[in-house]
Amino acid sequence: MSQLEVNNIQMVYGDVGEGVPLVLIHGFPFDRHLWMDQVAVLGDHCRVITPDLRGFGKSSSPEETYTMSQYAADIVALLDLLSIEKAIIGGLSMGGYIALAIAECFPERISGLILSNTHPAKDTFAQRQKRINIAEKTNYDGTEFLISDMLEKVICRKTLEEKPDVVEYVQQMMRRQPASGIRGAQRGMADRKDRTHILSETHVPTLVIAGKDDMLIPLIESENMVNELPHGHLEVISDAGHLPNLEQPEIYNTILRRMVESFAVKQD
Repeated sequence: MSQLEVNNIQMVYGDVGEGVPLVLIHGFPFDRHLWMDQVAVLGDHCRVITPDLRGFGKSSSPEETYTMSQYAADIVALLDLLSIEKAIIGGLSMGGYIALAIAECFPERISGLILSNTHPAKDTFAQRQKRINIAEKTNYDGTEFLISDMLEKVICRKTLEEKPDVVEYVQQMMRRQPASGIRGAQRGMADRKDRTHILSETHVPTLVIAGKDDMLIPLIESENMVNELPHGHLEVISDAGHLPNLEQPEIYNTILRRMVESFAVKQD
């Protein structure tokens, strides 16, 4: 674990391995430990950087709205401080929204893109209102309600029934996130722009990953994304929901390793 001052916050991040830089951006409401299984394996194949986004984990959690563009600027500022010119940028769920914001605002910093269990569209009116309501609810109910509200949406039924260790890990990760971070991220996601047009303008290798049983991002949305990407490739993981990297880590790691190794060959 390391720490740097990034855009007026203290950002905590993991930095493991050498070679091709791979930045993995966690989703909501998690932190860098979402990627524990990936760091353990991929650190032998590339340089894996896993930041705690502002408002999450051990990074600063100011009381403000965290826009996807601000998150994108934070990631690029971290790359600057680490003297990394280009990296494979990967994001899951909200992390995917941020990866697309980087693709829009800082395309020159991306050598490859991983969009996991995410989509480029903005919220509908109803989705936006729900996020705002959640943000407001944390003011008087804390954040515990998020666990019961989200758990069965982010983990598929098979995982819930057969992998209690994964269920507990996800619960604990949700439980430790600060209320200010929950509010800031929800408001930022509620206000995010539609970035569908970025897909056709993205000319780097792009890996789209979907959990076959994802209740939050239907498979058709991942298929539609791939159809818009000039260099897109879709991988569907069975017996996994919104968190396939934790639910089926061996399969997920193999998919990411193939991508990383293809970049290592190009560098050689």
